[in-house]
Amino acid sequence: MYNTSVNSEYPLQHFPTQLNNAVQAIYDRTQAPVELIMGTCLSAMSLASQALVAFQYQDERRSPVSLYNVIIAESGERKTAVFNQVMKPIMEFEKRSLKAYSDKVKVYEANFLGWQAINKSILNLIRRKEEQGKDNTCEQERLREHYLEKPVPPKLPKLIYNDATHEAILKGLSENIGSAGLVSDEGGGVLNGRAMSNSPLFNQLWDGVPFDVERKDHRLIINESRFVILILTQLNELNSFIKKRGERAIGNGFFARCLWSVTTTTQGQRQQSSEVKCDNLNLEKFHQRISELLELTISNASPRTLCFSPEAEKKFSIFQSEIENLIVVDRNKHSALAGILSKIPENAVRMATLIHFFYEFEGDEIGLGTLEHIIQAIKYYYNQVVKLLTVRMDKGEEDARNLYQWLLNGPINQRGMCTRVAKTHVRRYAPYQLRDGTRFNKALKILEEYGNITICKERNVNGSVHQIIEINRS
Repeated sequence: MYNTSVNSEYPLQHFPTQLNNAVQAIYDRTQAPVELIMGTCLSAMSLASQALVAFQYQDERRSPVSLYNVIIAESGERKTAVFNQVMKPIMEFEKRSLKAYSDKVKVYEANFLGWQAINKSILNLIRRKEEQGKDNTCEQERLREHYLEKPVPPKLPKLIYNDATHEAILKGLSENIGSAGLVSDEGGGVLNGRAMSNSPLFNQLWDGVPFDVERKDHRLIINESRFVILILTQLNELNSFIKKRGERAIGNGFFARCLWSVTTTTQGQRQQSSEVKCDNLNLEKFHQRISELLELTISNASPRTLCFSPEAEKKFSIFQSEIENLIVVDRNKHSALAGILSKIPENAVRMATLIHFFYEFEGDEIGLGTLEHIIQAIKYYYNQVVKLLTVRMDKGEEDARNLYQWLLNGPINQRGMCTRVAKTHVRRYAPYQLRDGTRFNKALKILEEYGNITICKERNVNGSVHQIIEINRS
């Protein structure tokens, strides 16, 4: 059970106890929102597992377990602390593997120099016999055999990209181990950076099918690469992305492929660290499983294929029908919702497969119970994106409600039922989200229009003018 007083809607009860125990352990250390911790954990699990397992539909289509998570968490919610706790085994694995890779490169370079020397000798022999008019068939056959033994450079275990161009990501996937992720605890730089200038590329990577990229001077073959996206960002950065690239990202399906969530703040409810007893065992188990899967990934272990049990297959068919009906109902709420709903079943498949594989559930068939729980979790993510698109994109109303509650119940009223307060005082001590002048003034304007407050001007003793907010408590 997740022991926190924060009133989060996140459906923890629909995830395995082992995962909840790891989430609790990270919460004990960071006091961060559960949505932030769980979303980051699922992304780490996806990154560690995606090269090792796939789901096969009845029509033989295959789906990876790669997830695209976008988590909205405002400043002060400890995004970096959570990111570092969860991603620790991945970053350490990359560091260890890089050292081993450096040693392999040295061996490769030595082998290649030897191969080049032999190659040069064979070519010289072919050329000499050609000049002498002698038969060089044997030498040419030897050259062909020699090229079959040409040393292959080692693959770099590059797992994490943060501030990279889409060209660098493609090159890395083509030349390296083919399993990676674009992950950042400062996601505003990713959303509005260089990589996201080509969001259709990430649609192809999410689909997990092979594709070629033709360039003027080279060609890259992306052969069933696996790719995760985790973006931890603030709402203003997301709004900036929507204004800059949102129409394209919504229209081409990138937005629909993502799992969106908004954190429930823990600020003001955190315990002092001296009062917290941290659970090391469950976090270590989580980290150990990730490390184990990464070792299998780098060793080119053959991927497993999972499918639904007959009972789960029937449930999934019913769920798909429910989604189709919901498209008709919700498509008028926002233009993006029909596309998002169309990807909901796929994301449910991915998450169910991921949970079954990561926690080593028995057999190669995903059971009805697992699917039913994940369907409930996926419904939470859909409800989050509906709220995000229809309510939170315009924070004015919410800011106005928060400001009015603060005026009614905030610190300025502790000595009595205050009805008048200086605007400068409110500007200084109101909720931190409203320290932004534009949001603050917009919230005041909405409250004025609703009749909750009146703003009037008064002259100071020195002749200057200040503004007073009169609170209507009726």
